[in-house]
Amino acid sequence: MELKYYDKPWLPAFKGAFLILFGIIAMLRIFGTIKALGALFIFLIAMIGILLIATGIRLRNSKFRAWTIGSGIINLAFCLYLGLHIDTAKDMNAARVGVSAIILIWVFFYAFSEIVEAVILISLKNAFAALFALNALLTLLFGYFLYIVTGNFTEQSVFYIGLIALVFGIVNVLSSYLLSRIKN
Repeated sequence: MELKYYDKPWLPAFKGAFLILFGIIAMLRIFGTIKALGALFIFLIAMIGILLIATGIRLRNSKFRAWTIGSGIINLAFCLYLGLHIDTAKDMNAARVGVSAIILIWVFFYAFSEIVEAVILISLKNAFAALFALNALLTLLFGYFLYIVTGNFTEQSVFYIGLIALVFGIVNVLSSYLLSRIKN
């Protein structure tokens, strides 16, 4: 079984640590702009894409190799698109909406990939499907709140996005701990 995280507990730990950092920065409004938070998401998406592609290449005998590499390529495409379009808007409001729309599309793609992996694990009668389903639900919740505040960014709404990212990051770190406790 070589899905995205199943044999690699450091992947959700990495994502969790990043989301905790993102949540704290958003809640404290350290950077103060949505472009800076978008730049952090570019980094997250790039790292996830690179790790997925490297994992897919390394695991030559996996049944899910194409899914892992394909997910990594899609993540890198989102990363490149977001990176190329983060500064193209002429006014700040258009920049906020554009950046958040691209991030929102990626969030929903990521939730879809988590659901696919949960279904694969359910078909294999593996109880860790619950972790993937939980991650998908939290990703959708994060995406929903991002969608709600897309047209109306305020300091309060960025705080709430940061709070959800913080909770989501903690769940990912705890998930990685559970996955690391598996005895081979």
